Amino acid sequence: MTSGRRRLLEARTVLSASSDSSVRALNTRRVLRAVMVLPATQVQLARRTGLSQATVSGVVGRLQQEGVVEVDEGEGERGKRVRVAPMRGAAVGIEVGHDRLIVALRRIDNEEVLHQGGNRLVVGRDDRAWVGEAVRLIDDLLESTGMVAADVVSIGLGLPAAVDPRRGRVNQSVTAMKEDLRGNPATWFEEHYPGVPVVVDNEANFAAYGEYTYGVGRDAEVLLFVKASTGIGAGLVIGGTVFRGRHGFAGEVGHLTMDPNGLVCRCGNRGCLETLVSGPRLVEEVRQAYRGHRVDLPMTLAGLIERARAHDPVCVRVLQDAGRNIGLALARVCNIVNPDLVVLGGELGEAGDLVRKHAARDLERNVLTGMLEHEHPVVVRVSELGLLAGPRGALAFALSNEPTAQPSSF
Repeated sequence: MTSGRRRLLEARTVLSASSDSSVRALNTRRVLRAVMVLPATQVQLARRTGLSQATVSGVVGRLQQEGVVEVDEGEGERGKRVRVAPMRGAAVGIEVGHDRLIVALRRIDNEEVLHQGGNRLVVGRDDRAWVGEAVRLIDDLLESTGMVAADVVSIGLGLPAAVDPRRGRVNQSVTAMKEDLRGNPATWFEEHYPGVPVVVDNEANFAAYGEYTYGVGRDAEVLLFVKASTGIGAGLVIGGTVFRGRHGFAGEVGHLTMDPNGLVCRCGNRGCLETLVSGPRLVEEVRQAYRGHRVDLPMTLAGLIERARAHDPVCVRVLQDAGRNIGLALARVCNIVNPDLVVLGGELGEAGDLVRKHAARDLERNVLTGMLEHEHPVVVRVSELGLLAGPRGALAFALSNEPTAQPSSF
């Protein structure tokens, strides 16, 4: 509590206080949600919300008078950070990967994000057992912060599938999870967290938004995030907005054709990037190279990366080649969308410069030279948030957006 006499505010109540559809109420909620996602100066809030600085200043003034936000001391208006007043409430982000489940949770009035990972359990049975595991992880984190299910205000759910940006339903999944992803994802948590809005999107889109909001991509104009793990996907953030395309398939770089005569991909086509650089494929390359030799072979991509760091020549070469293939594929994307920042994430991003340097080199060889000769050239960096970019992005996106609207195509 802020004092012995004042009750602690409740985030649900605060967010619903101005629930009408007037422009003033909409602007108030937009600014408030932006502050809940990340404390910021009024200049930053204006940029993030797309509102004028005068409008933001008026909203902040009203919210400060109501005791909903607090303004830190600073030098001039540009140096004063706006943050939410102490209040009870939690925002949740969930990433359901091909082989892992990660949950992120944050108190609305605290910048610290708590994470917990769990097994994704058996998939393909159309019983969505992983939902129960996610609920268990959320409840554990709530308990650790002294909160309960009724305190949850938003849930972001990242799935390994293309999600229709208008309906919030899975359009296509080429994973073993496709049976688990049928139906309306927004209803899967209703029994456990009634009335809590669930925003659904592709996991790579949320990872891109997470890196844009909290990581190395803060305030990039055009950010291209590549998530390379069991599968390969990408998210594109343009001017602070995730670009999804009409049907939700934007960013499917893993299915760019690299070799028309290559291996058959799980999507049904041949020679996709994913057939060259997916985690299982890279592990198989190492095992093939050492076939017939008595060597302790890596079983996972993480194990392969660890061996490469220990200077195993085969593992180093496999990662270098993966970087080159990724760089060539991303150069094609860059020539279309012209990003100022490319971020390598996912498990393969954990390899750092073992992959990044070679990806950057081949990207630079194949993009239009104007992107490199500009005073602000395109840059390739490694994710700052690592494997937490997805759940943190899901948390931030769901919290920052109105619950009545599913993400649009742009």
